[in-house]
Amino acid sequence: MASFSPDPATKGQQSSATTTVSTPALAGRPANEFFVPKYLGSTCYADCVANSVAVAQLASQRAAQTRGSPGSSTTSSRSAFGLLDGETTPRLYNYSDSSKHSYLVRGSSGFQAFDLQESIPANPGDVPPHLPSCWSSEGVSQSMEIFGDMLEVKFAGPPAKGNEQEAAAVRANHPIPPQCGLFYFEVEVLSRGKDGYAFPLPRNFTSAFERDDSIINERSFIGVGFCGPKVQLNKMPGWVSDSWGYHGDDGNTFACQNSGKQYGPTFSTNDVIGCGINFRNRTAFYTKNGMALETAFKDLKGTLYPAVGMRTIGEHVRANFGQREFVFDIESYMREEKAKTYTQIHTFQPPLELLGGRSSARADTAITQTIHKLISSYLAHNGYVDSVRVFAEDVQKETNTFSSPKSIEDGDVNIGENEIAEDLEAINRQKIRAAVMEGNINRALKLTELFFPKVFEDNPEILFQLKCRKFVELMRLCALAKKAEYAEDDEMQDVSNDDDTDMRDAKQPAKPNLADLLNESLRYGQKLHESYRNKKFPTSKTDVQKALNDIFALMAYPDPINSPVAYLLAEEGRAPVAEDLNSAILVSQGKSSVAKLERLIQHTTMLMRELAEQGGQSAFVNVRHDFLAP
Repeated sequence: MASFSPDPATKGQQSSATTTVSTPALAGRPANEFFVPKYLGSTCYADCVANSVAVAQLASQRAAQTRGSPGSSTTSSRSAFGLLDGETTPRLYNYSDSSKHSYLVRGSSGFQAFDLQESIPANPGDVPPHLPSCWSSEGVSQSMEIFGDMLEVKFAGPPAKGNEQEAAAVRANHPIPPQCGLFYFEVEVLSRGKDGYAFPLPRNFTSAFERDDSIINERSFIGVGFCGPKVQLNKMPGWVSDSWGYHGDDGNTFACQNSGKQYGPTFSTNDVIGCGINFRNRTAFYTKNGMALETAFKDLKGTLYPAVGMRTIGEHVRANFGQREFVFDIESYMREEKAKTYTQIHTFQPPLELLGGRSSARADTAITQTIHKLISSYLAHNGYVDSVRVFAEDVQKETNTFSSPKSIEDGDVNIGENEIAEDLEAINRQKIRAAVMEGNINRALKLTELFFPKVFEDNPEILFQLKCRKFVELMRLCALAKKAEYAEDDEMQDVSNDDDTDMRDAKQPAKPNLADLLNESLRYGQKLHESYRNKKFPTSKTDVQKALNDIFALMAYPDPINSPVAYLLAEEGRAPVAEDLNSAILVSQGKSSVAKLERLIQHTTMLMRELAEQGGQSAFVNVRHDFLAP
């Protein structure tokens, strides 16, 4: 999410797949682990995974708190108040044991991989489907051996006799979800097997697909493709209904029948064959040794699994579902497909009936005006009064420069007088928000009681949240004072060795006394506990006892800044408190707790997710990645 222009660049997000019973080599991985290849990082699927994993992590942390496990202290400050029940924006970070080409995203505790912000509501039960990540042993013939993290397959025999169509195949552990938009995997031929063969090519033969300047043409009885979930695995991919494949012995493609079509070069030992399925246009293509071949299949439908088939003893292949760098530049291909999607979006001309009878130019003006109003209302919603005024002035200057007097009189580009007028309420909300963001909770409490006295009466959980933040701020001052004390001791030691410095006459600014701060924090914590130890908020999901346990854990460490609960002290924790207080004030004044612009983003994101479930162009749009990321 970088700009409002098409940004098909892959920003290094990720993919992964969970283990199943049929993949014993991977059975140790958590069930809520996702594997997302780097090229899918800017897709709608990656956004769904990010949201789902964050929700799962919060649920895991809350469960850990309930059990009283050691991981209970790692819950974020917002989740401790029950404020993130489905509102998260995780950032997917590189997992240390994976390569730079893929990312492992986990929802289990122990990975501080998420930057939690207010975002799109998510249902914890809405878990996106996993991507194919290895081969499955389910339904596989005894002739096939699967090993090497379930990525390698070898035909061990015995070979079929009397019927050349008899073979053995395997399919992946998960079907390909259409919402990923594009799925690509590669199969490296490690051995063409006992009956694979080679013969000389003409001396003047040249091909971009052959390795080096080889004059030997090697062929294998191996097929690479995909199939449906009910296809029996005793035929080569493409030879039966609901199955498609590209074969190494003749270079033909087969689409649901045993009659092939000439397609590309043959392949054998050391060749890498890639297979890609594009859900934007429902086509499939292949690559050989990093070179793209033409479209192989069109109008693909149904549930599809990656598959590979073999026919002779000794044939041996290894798959790559994104765990390693691909030979083919799939990231560039993804960028091109994403750019095509955004080109269609930007060139789309809505029907005249949707424009309310206005001309295209007047409709564009109306859209611009709406965008200005959305931005202005968002700034006003969050109390940024000065920003609203400056923005309105800039819009007015632009209007006077580029618009005709007639359009100004008609109000086509007028941002609205009520949006730019002095708003005493917004100014007061801005003061309260600024106090919270500065960590001055006492001031925020006093200003709220002065200007909006009904807020705490109607929202006691907000008052509790602010008081908890006040305790955190007190502990933060203690931690900083202790850190400054250590630094001062070191500095004094250095200065005491300087004969030219007379410290007796130096006037030092007054510093907070650590002992006094600790005593104040302790007294306030005791008072807070006494006031809320038996308190419950029936209309809120806030678990008071868990929240108190979280913040009081700061007292258990001599150095909270370097403790497992140090995240509670972060200044970033102030923003959610300020947002929730601001929303409560707005509701108390009969206004919406969510700005119109935020609602629009939420609606658009959820709409894209719904549309992307069936594939198509929506799968290539990630609202968060393409438009909102810094």
